[in-house]
Amino acid sequence: MSLARGSAVVLVWVVLLAGCEPWGKPAAPQKEIAEDFQTLFRENCSGCHGEDGRGGPGRILNDGLYLAFIPKASLRKVIEEGRKGTAMPAWARSEGGPLTEEQISVLVDGMEKNWAKKVNLRGAALPAYEAGAVTGDEMRGNKLYLRDCFACHAKGGIAGPLTEPAYLALTTKQNLRTSIVVGRPDLGMPDYRVLNRGRPLSEQDIADLVTYLMGKAASK
Repeated sequence: MSLARGSAVVLVWVVLLAGCEPWGKPAAPQKEIAEDFQTLFRENCSGCHGEDGRGGPGRILNDGLYLAFIPKASLRKVIEEGRKGTAMPAWARSEGGPLTEEQISVLVDGMEKNWAKKVNLRGAALPAYEAGAVTGDEMRGNKLYLRDCFACHAKGGIAGPLTEPAYLALTTKQNLRTSIVVGRPDLGMPDYRVLNRGRPLSEQDIADLVTYLMGKAASK
């Protein structure tokens, strides 16, 4: 090969290489991380909580009573850290999840902005999110369960038994409390405002029911 021809070949390769990406960098641009509420919720939450926060196997989130019940800081903590002992995983990157702090803020603020609304408590007091100092009584809880819950949650009932080990192994004390207070309006379960034979459950009633159910879990 002549010197002139060799120089021309080298020049062609230099031009071709100049148009390539440096080694280690993807040739195609990476997908941008979603920052809007609708996209973040659809891609990360809708599989369990439904396309619009309703209708999924997980807890309904698009509900005014639930968002009035759970403090904003607690909602954020649940997203960040998940719920140990349940199917809810941690989503924060600091906990091994995929979401940044900013993305979690978008989710929390988006739920509040889009789904929170004024709730008619029908004269009932809104229970605290966490149980607090009220001590539950298992025997009273058993009586309340038989009177107010058993019709739907008996074996063969329309909602299935709450005292089954398979269910209790997948829930927590806080989840039970939340379910009693908020209900599952997407599944036809009423909330605390009418669970006590059409009257509200008191803080003591709620604590008694949770204590009874957790006692059933401990006895299995």
